[in-house]
Amino acid sequence: MEDRAIERLTDLYDFWMPYVTDDSVFPIDCVYTKDELDVIDMYKTDFENTISEYEGKWLKDGGPSDAEWVAFKTTMKESCGADELLEVYKAAYARYKDAAE
Repeated sequence: MEDRAIERLTDLYDFWMPYVTDDSVFPIDCVYTKDELDVIDMYKTDFENTISEYEGKWLKDGGPSDAEWVAFKTTMKESCGADELLEVYKAAYARYKDAAE
């Protein structure tokens, strides 16, 4: 592995993983309904772009203030479909778990 890749993995395990309380992974083989796929198509790009934008800003500027964090969450819910996407993923995961049992 290249030195920078090793450094990133080390940072991940040393600085981020201690804060992870749930290490479950969303299954890649969940099946979505047509309506769910429409919701994902409608919001996913804006959702991911907004996260990248804020993430870059906070990495550069040293993290969000309390007011910025509240504004971020509001933007994600009101403009980026966070609640709608969460419901889609929860529904698909519930179906996945039911089928696995």
